[in-house]
Amino acid sequence: MRVLLTTIFMVLTQMSALAEVMVDPTKPPVSVMGFLPNTQSDIEKPWELTAIQENGKGGFAVVNGQMVRVGERYEGFKLASVKNHQAVFIAKSGERKVIGMGISSFIEPSPPQTSVNKTKSSQKLKNQKVKSK
Repeated sequence: MRVLLTTIFMVLTQMSALAEVMVDPTKPPVSVMGFLPNTQSDIEKPWELTAIQENGKGGFAVVNGQMVRVGERYEGFKLASVKNHQAVFIAKSGERKVIGMGISSFIEPSPPQTSVNKTKSSQKLKNQKVKSK
């Protein structure tokens, strides 16, 4: 029995030493690792709101560990307001991103433009078309 336990212990010791030497065949060589893109940074990290402070019209939000004051930009979005445990970010395109404490963020697509600014010349053209009919 003692010989059997000794043999098993030796085999396990050799296997653990062998496992340390084994190389992952799918891993690229070290010489090319510096040229490969970092896949962790390529993946978009979801926004996480960890703290907010509202001061009337001002305030700030801490998003993914970065403090953003009302009026400042974060990843292309401007912090518009901080209230009711939510931070509201707005992009130049009109998209709204609302982040709540403990709630995942969501994006509202920008609304389509419904009105067009009319000039006097465009109004004259419209009146001429109406008169000609």
